[in-house]
Amino acid sequence: MFAETKKIIFEKYSLAYNVSGNSELKLLLFHGFGQDRTAFDLYHEKLLGFEIYSFDLVFHGESTGPEKKLSPNDWFTLMSMFIKKEQIKNFYVAGFSLGGKFALFLAIYFPTHVSQLILIAPDGFYKSPWYLISTTWPTRLLFNYLTQNFKQFHFLMGALKYMGLIDVSMSRFIHKELSTKDALKKVYRSWTYFRDISFSSKLLKLFLAQSSHIHVFLGAKDPLIRMDKITPVLTFETYTVLKEKHHKIPVHPAVLAYIQNLETNPHKKA
Repeated sequence: MFAETKKIIFEKYSLAYNVSGNSELKLLLFHGFGQDRTAFDLYHEKLLGFEIYSFDLVFHGESTGPEKKLSPNDWFTLMSMFIKKEQIKNFYVAGFSLGGKFALFLAIYFPTHVSQLILIAPDGFYKSPWYLISTTWPTRLLFNYLTQNFKQFHFLMGALKYMGLIDVSMSRFIHKELSTKDALKKVYRSWTYFRDISFSSKLLKLFLAQSSHIHVFLGAKDPLIRMDKITPVLTFETYTVLKEKHHKIPVHPAVLAYIQNLETNPHKKA
């Protein structure tokens, strides 16, 4: 399926996204940390009943931004510009991992536009110890130093693994996703610059209690987004547990089948 690349420019932000298909059913997609819009190529190929928009998050792929926190106002402006440019009235939105925060933002800030929210092993429901270390003073200063000093970072991670403070799954994540200086810089930006694109637990619970337009996919074997931290705030009907690890969940047949079912049974907004 041919996908056209477009961009939204706002101040020092440049937001890239791919578009494919031609349908009244619109689907917006936001990828996870370290990925780019091509992570959803399978969706462009399989979900032919949708007009699909897959984004590069800021500092990922071809999307760029200034070296500062991404404010909710700036992200709201970027999304408003996108909606106006593409002349979209209603759409479905799905977010994987880090992208779950951005998809959730749209559901909360653009409620009249979002027909249904699909979250796939989403970030933003709770704060991991690693996130707190990287975003809270004074440990944030140490994290910033380590992301700029590649050898010292991996020496410390090796020491923590030796002491049993890092489990096998986290060690694999570090080895796979944080193996270069650019990757370290990307995780620093993702955790610190996107810090304000999040919601308090009180607001999140209120939204979940009032919304019937949401479904969450979680992985029983996911070491990064723990289902036991998320399921307590969800009703049984709003989530599906898959026997998969983190990065395999978005391409699981059950996820694609759920979205594909919306082609023949579109969700109608009240």
